[in-house]
Amino acid sequence: MANTEQHSSKESCTHRRMEQREIVQEILETELNYGRDLNILKEEFYNPMKLAGLLNSEQLEQVFGNLDDLILNNTQFCKRLQTNIQSASNNGDQNVGSNTSSVQIGFLFLESSAMFSAFENYCINQPLASIVLEQVAKEKELLRIFLQVSQNENSALRRMHLKSFLMVPVQRIVKYPLLLKRLCKVTCSNHTDKVNIQAALTQIEDILLHINSKTNYATLRPKRKRMSESNQRQSFSLTDKNEIHKIALDMLGWNKKEVSDLVCSKLWYGLPNDHSWAPKKCKNIKFIQIHAVLLVLDKSNQGRVEERRGSTGMVFPNESTSVEQAVVVLVREKNGKYQPVRDPLQLDKCVVTVDPECEEVFEIQEWGKESYLLKCEDARDTKVWVNHLKQQTRDLSQWRRRRNALPNIMLKQMC
Repeated sequence: MANTEQHSSKESCTHRRMEQREIVQEILETELNYGRDLNILKEEFYNPMKLAGLLNSEQLEQVFGNLDDLILNNTQFCKRLQTNIQSASNNGDQNVGSNTSSVQIGFLFLESSAMFSAFENYCINQPLASIVLEQVAKEKELLRIFLQVSQNENSALRRMHLKSFLMVPVQRIVKYPLLLKRLCKVTCSNHTDKVNIQAALTQIEDILLHINSKTNYATLRPKRKRMSESNQRQSFSLTDKNEIHKIALDMLGWNKKEVSDLVCSKLWYGLPNDHSWAPKKCKNIKFIQIHAVLLVLDKSNQGRVEERRGSTGMVFPNESTSVEQAVVVLVREKNGKYQPVRDPLQLDKCVVTVDPECEEVFEIQEWGKESYLLKCEDARDTKVWVNHLKQQTRDLSQWRRRRNALPNIMLKQMC
């Protein structure tokens, strides 16, 4: 009996060590991928926009913030991670994460205060960056053309807009607590780094709370006179976005390294009674609040910075895209947990329509299935969704503009 318990304990310990090793490796790989996207921001957006004079120095600082600090801290953090992992390997520690492992993840996070200070400064500035970029894009046609051509033709961008790349640091810092929680769970209580992991987790969660309080204030301040107190309490937190993204990937079974999150936000959805919903302004249609995320899959992209720009160094890259799939995942909150509303909407099997008579609402219908009416909190957010869907459905499906309450494919080329 005693031998059986010892054998079971040994197997459990081995399993925990394997999980630790996988999590440590995931932290390194995702950090390297995050660094790749930071360099895309620098090489594919900041540098050419500065060179072409699309933004002045003040606007560049407002949009890109302390991007150089983020790149520097990411580079240093990756080097420390790689050095510690290599040191563990050289010491014969094949099971990274065991009690004798020299990989001290918690300690590495705790000594990276400069990195999190850079994160905090960037994330608090992010709402202003979006506003400035939108305002300048409205005024400068050349900037709009650059952003559109880059998104369409530069394969390194994975058909992501600049706005999506500007959110990468925000998404990255939200990921750290999830990784540390998983690592802490499989780390033995007597491990030398256990206390450090817990301390680092608490520290990062405190930073996120501070960032959320600052960004919610910055975002809501211009609309305070128009927004009710209940609407302010319904703000979409960074943690919510990360959890919804995880649920979507679990549903799809996609490799997260090959996936791009184009837009994630609150939506309201309803089921149309008939084709005349637009002229009736959606009267008698009950809308329910949900969350939605638009994801694209690109297996061929390797993200090499050195391959992103052609030999001509042109401001408008001339590379083709290689997106294989694009889906919309609808999720709702119930009893404090997120649950899928339905199976993911595969855009290559969907028709997306808008109607000039009711532009604050758009319709998605999967072939042979019921259609959904969707709208955002305001018309501007709805337009963001429509533009992203329009971009993806041009190649994967049908983009149609409604006329007389019916889709008209003859108008496809007009959009």
